[in-house]
Amino acid sequence: MKKWIHDKRAQVSDKDRSKRDMMTRAARPFLASTVVITRGEKGAEEVLLGYRSRKHDFMPEVFVYPGGRVDRADSFAPYCGEIDRRTARILGAALPPARVRACLLAGLRETFEETGLIIGHRAPSPRNMNDPGWDGFHKAGYLPSINRLSVFGRATTPPYRPKRFDTWFFHTHLTDAEAAQPVSDSVELLDIRWAPLATADALKMHVITEAMIGELRKYLKADAPPARVPFSRWHRGGFKYDAYPGSAKT
Repeated sequence: MKKWIHDKRAQVSDKDRSKRDMMTRAARPFLASTVVITRGEKGAEEVLLGYRSRKHDFMPEVFVYPGGRVDRADSFAPYCGEIDRRTARILGAALPPARVRACLLAGLRETFEETGLIIGHRAPSPRNMNDPGWDGFHKAGYLPSINRLSVFGRATTPPYRPKRFDTWFFHTHLTDAEAAQPVSDSVELLDIRWAPLATADALKMHVITEAMIGELRKYLKADAPPARVPFSRWHRGGFKYDAYPGSAKT
């Protein structure tokens, strides 16, 4: 696989650099999930993106995909469907089954919280979970559909940043009816828009967001989903770009 990640330490703000200098060791990455959502005809897809405001301490003032950290409630949220075998196998090489499921569910919850978009199946409302994201999802009359997500990438934040994530990138393509759902700005994301996949990387993005645009284009053009996914991580003083699962320790 081609190496597309470079050392971006110059992008670290003075504030983040100061925070990291006060730490005695690298922060442990939080498990995180990002859902890259497309709509439209094959070859003319659009991708859903939103702008993170300057108040965020992680990746501010850039366009990103919906997503975020896996929360405790994601381990107990009811759902419908089953994880596709390929996605389960790839994530299962790094995570126990319960965490695999929570990772997918987190992506669907964050998508709803940040954009209002529901990727789910109509079902009776379950018990109140006392979680704003899931209670809103369920009150709309839906359960999240974990079978709709397919993994296509992974990236870990480098250790020179004070906040780190181990992020899995999932893809789903909306039906015409689903694509007709309104999307709206939120506390997390502003200026939410559908951008042409072919030119989306012209928007202001972090390097990993831009890289995953390219990986998604290749993923969608492939005759079949690949057995492994691109994986960006920091290794021995520099970024390493390889495939996961691989033979090397990660």
